[in-house]
Amino acid sequence: MAAKADIQATIVTATTVNAIIAQPVRLKGIILAGLATSGTVQLKTTSATGTTLFEADVPAGDITSLNIPEDGILFPYGVYVSTFTVAKATLLTDKYSGPNLTGQNG
Repeated sequence: MAAKADIQATIVTATTVNAIIAQPVRLKGIILAGLATSGTVQLKTTSATGTTLFEADVPAGDITSLNIPEDGILFPYGVYVSTFTVAKATLLTDKYSGPNLTGQNG
């Protein structure tokens, strides 16, 4: 199976009211690192109080990795974080340039 696009990793460590990744972007996968207690991550579009497009729970002290099939989840107005009670989240997206992205694909 051939890759459809470059994948970019963006690390999130705290809740912010600003877009984590500017629009538009497709979430292809996510890696979540839990804390000593169970946690939750909610990703929204439009704003931190916008429409929830992705939510995941992480067991206490666990690392969860999810691959999203096909074209992933489209966040047409960017990715915003609402609930963030985990240690860290790494978002794997198809966007490879723009504000708040880590590293370079090229």
